[in-house]
Amino acid sequence: MQTRLIKASSIQPPYFANTVRDYIPIAFEGLYQRTRTEVTDADKKLGLELLIEANCDLIDSGLVTLLDELASMNPSLKFEDTQVKVEDVKAKARHYIQWVGNFISNDRLPPIIAHYHTMMHQLELSGDSKPYLAFNITPEFAVDLQRVLGSLADGSNDNLDEVIEMLVRALEETMKPLFITPKDLMKFNYVVDKTLNGVIALVISIYKRMLRKTIPKIPRELYPRIAAHLNTFVVV
Repeated sequence: MQTRLIKASSIQPPYFANTVRDYIPIAFEGLYQRTRTEVTDADKKLGLELLIEANCDLIDSGLVTLLDELASMNPSLKFEDTQVKVEDVKAKARHYIQWVGNFISNDRLPPIIAHYHTMMHQLELSGDSKPYLAFNITPEFAVDLQRVLGSLADGSNDNLDEVIEMLVRALEETMKPLFITPKDLMKFNYVVDKTLNGVIALVISIYKRMLRKTIPKIPRELYPRIAAHLNTFVVV
């Protein structure tokens, strides 16, 4: 877990933090200021695009980068199937966010823009000040995650089911602020809400199957590298 070094941010541990491209928080800031009085169609389009790109950055940083690093450390590892599923998740996210856009009237957007605006932070973690998408996690989850990652780091954990379950819980923790809370803020009708709940359940299901196929393939000597990678996202 990282030691806390924060600048220009009010977020308090424990929290999850993922770097995003520089333009995303800048664009969100401008969008937030403009839409406090009126939301145009152009603002709506930009808001959906920023939401998509911020979430794709999260997937790329959290999983794709790790898979690439593990494959470089052990060239015999083949993650083609996993990477295809990752791209499938990203494609589904893009599709359904755009689909939801068809049901969002412009006046419903300010609470969503404000919600995402609160998750954009300039943080100094590991010495460099960078833009992050950051949000709090529950203290109980932080404690459990610290325990499991610690046992991965020292090589004492041989319970793959526990590791997989912890990673699924990590996904569920991120889904709440990134998708579930925004969905609830928009107060959709029953049909749209049920469809989106189904999409969220589908993403978790794909992710869970992917983990159950991928993790057993990874040699145990690489588990500390997995723990080190995941630790970069969590501040306690």
